[in-house]
Amino acid sequence: MPAITIDEIARLAGVSKTTVSRVLNNKPDVSQQTRETIMALIEQYDFHPHALAKAISLQKSQSIGLIIPHEAQYIFSNPFYVEVMRGVSTEVDRLGYYLLICYPHSQNYVDIYKQKRVDGFIILSPGSLHKNIFKSLYDAEAPFISTSMIPDEKEMVYVDVDNKRGARLAMEHLISLGHRRIAFIGKPRLASSIERLNGYRETLQEHGIAYDDNLVMISGDASISGGCSAAHEMLRRANPTAFFLVNDLLAMGAIKAIQESGLNVPRDVSVIGFDDIPLSECIYPPLTTIRQPAFEKGVRAARLLVQYLEKKKKPKSQLLDVDLVVRNSTAAVRS
Repeated sequence: MPAITIDEIARLAGVSKTTVSRVLNNKPDVSQQTRETIMALIEQYDFHPHALAKAISLQKSQSIGLIIPHEAQYIFSNPFYVEVMRGVSTEVDRLGYYLLICYPHSQNYVDIYKQKRVDGFIILSPGSLHKNIFKSLYDAEAPFISTSMIPDEKEMVYVDVDNKRGARLAMEHLISLGHRRIAFIGKPRLASSIERLNGYRETLQEHGIAYDDNLVMISGDASISGGCSAAHEMLRRANPTAFFLVNDLLAMGAIKAIQESGLNVPRDVSVIGFDDIPLSECIYPPLTTIRQPAFEKGVRAARLLVQYLEKKKKPKSQLLDVDLVVRNSTAAVRS
């Protein structure tokens, strides 16, 4: 006797193929009576679904691809990105989907989509260097959501935070403490870093403080060691009284450099970061920073993509808010 198909199980149970799939994958939102009926039919007919056949039958794989357009070491060593991925994974599972991690080597993610192994993608914090990824996804007509906004990609749907407002909160805090020589250390060609630099410049201008190129630096390495190296150079060349760094790892590196230079944080130099990763309150001194909801960003991105897939309609982008978290790494400038 030929093997029974998922269509026949669904017909016998009087439900949709999607409901059968949810039962097979032990997902929620199916009544206990329906679940028992389907399981009885599966046992009766010794049904063993084939993943690819199921995807073709449903025209859905129930899988989402997470494209990571950065070196794995950079992403997995930064607690902020780990939190975003935790949010994505948690919500994808809650909504009854699987998650497949993709690296953009030779555009293999396009092949994965064409093979119906994923239904759509989330791109983790792309920058302006990654426009080839957007183009290839548009060409393949693949639904995707970005976890960062790219200013000149008007059609792209994203979930991001108000980076410029975050920078303004950081700068207003430092300026309120009397600081005028505030160093900025950012990351290369990331939209978030550019927006934070714009917020830095605008806040200086609003307070009548001249912008100084010597106080601005881009670190090629957005890690603690990168922040330490950049801060050492900045201390030698510009003598700032405060640092605003675009992520907490850079800020931790700056604190290390300041202490290695025989100075005290915050008595001699104040430091403020961005992200509020868990380590921020554990270092000495605890780091003043801008908190962004990393986990929630991942949750919202996954939710938007599933909405996109199931309603067949492109959703609107979402901009999440940020907050200033004042700890012990900032203080009034010394007279």
